[in-house]
Amino acid sequence: MDTITQLALGGAVGEAVLGKKMGNKGPLWGAAIGIVPDLDVVVLPFVSQVEALAIHRGISHSLLFCAIAAPLFGWLLNRRYKEKNIGWGRWAWMVCLALLTHIGIDVCTTYGTQILQPFSNQLFSLNSIFIIDPFYTVPLIAGLITALFMQRDSLRRRWVNRAGLALSSLYLIAGLAIKTHVNDVFDQNLAAQGIRAEQQMTTPTPFNIFLWTGYAVEQDTIHTGLYSIFDNDTQIEFQSVDRQAHLLASYREQLPVERLLWFSQGYFVADGAEGNLLVHDLRFGRSDLWLTDQPAPYVWNYRLLFNGDSSKVTGFNRFEPNFARRAALFGQLIERVLGEDT
Repeated sequence: MDTITQLALGGAVGEAVLGKKMGNKGPLWGAAIGIVPDLDVVVLPFVSQVEALAIHRGISHSLLFCAIAAPLFGWLLNRRYKEKNIGWGRWAWMVCLALLTHIGIDVCTTYGTQILQPFSNQLFSLNSIFIIDPFYTVPLIAGLITALFMQRDSLRRRWVNRAGLALSSLYLIAGLAIKTHVNDVFDQNLAAQGIRAEQQMTTPTPFNIFLWTGYAVEQDTIHTGLYSIFDNDTQIEFQSVDRQAHLLASYREQLPVERLLWFSQGYFVADGAEGNLLVHDLRFGRSDLWLTDQPAPYVWNYRLLFNGDSSKVTGFNRFEPNFARRAALFGQLIERVLGEDT
């Protein structure tokens, strides 16, 4: 999730566990610990993009990291505030919750989180919430900020913060429940249209859990469609895209290409020609959010880098398309969320 959400979530956890004992320093430390896993970005400028793709949401987002960091940070914080008589166990519990909630909310997004590092690089993603969703974040921030202006021993302070946590958690659970319904709708449409999917996924569109994009891989074709829970019917019109996997066949087993295929989890499209190849990760959609049936740039793109004779892929660079139509698309997005045909 975005940094603001992670800070708010960590702060709310810190307030829930230590607010009564530490006052506003409780949520402050909760927010600080809650952002620790994302400090892996500090090393990214010093490594290649191939390495960076594996490092981000890697070991710092793993259960092992949480198991080691919780008692260690708990011990350090207990020493720092020994006069508060809070105890190592309670500090460690706050750190553990702040880290686990960070990892947990990241798993709910589409990017993929390596929670089993260093034993496995498998990517876990529930695809149930967009990386920025104000419906999730605003209750957290409202509850936390309100609590900060109340007396530390106030019962209302604790309940206000808990209310923010409860509302955001209910929204998260609602997203998972809606996703179950959405998956059923996509399954029915794929079967009705004779699409034999080898793998498929659904993921919410930006800023909401009501309009969803579905992807289905059938051999070398990816079918994609939109469905809103406010649609008048459950019929989905799919657009089909050729993956053109053959363009990458000559470069399979080469680390940069294998890293991209691993990261995209099969939802990729290749285009271009030898020596000038692009790989697009369809999980992050198109610049038109699939709201039109016209060609549009993909959001998540990589340009492969080659050696002199183009026989070997030496790396890749990520780039983004032009989002000049973003304001107009936002209006279309709202209309489509509400079930209107755009």
